[in-house]
Amino acid sequence: MNGPARSLRLVGTVAYREDAEALLARTGDAALVERGIPRSLVMKCPDGCGETLVVNLDPRSGKAWRLDRRQDSTTVYPSVWLAGGCRSHFILWRDAILWCDRFEEGNVEPPYDASIEVVVLEAVPFDRDAGAAELGTALDLLAWDVAKALRRLGSRGDVREGAGRARGTYRRVAGR
Repeated sequence: MNGPARSLRLVGTVAYREDAEALLARTGDAALVERGIPRSLVMKCPDGCGETLVVNLDPRSGKAWRLDRRQDSTTVYPSVWLAGGCRSHFILWRDAILWCDRFEEGNVEPPYDASIEVVVLEAVPFDRDAGAAELGTALDLLAWDVAKALRRLGSRGDVREGAGRARGTYRRVAGR
């Protein structure tokens, strides 16, 4: 491979991590570990370092990411950011791998339907900040689609992004 993976290839669903690891042949491959509920997404690091990543999907086991498998694609929210090792940082959005660091050039976002911005704007509260995950759940939309809608609404002045620790949350602007 001549660079980082740009798409996720889900190669199967298994009951145990060891079985998932056995399915991973190339950079960007992933397998879902599921026993009654999704437990983890095991993947070959998409940067090509050769490491196997385990993304926890079960909130009973600590910090957990949200998995969405609609439209035969895989979305994970929030981004995957490795504190050690290769220190990769990327987004998994409808099987696309979008890099947040050294490989950003070449990112190709999945198709986006701007018509959701009307629905998202209606759902953003005036009296408190709300984030993409919360609004996505309430509206039954992918969190990354909602995040993009919020950024676009923010650039038009319809919503205001929080600062500091509230960054990534939004509040509707009065009169909008």
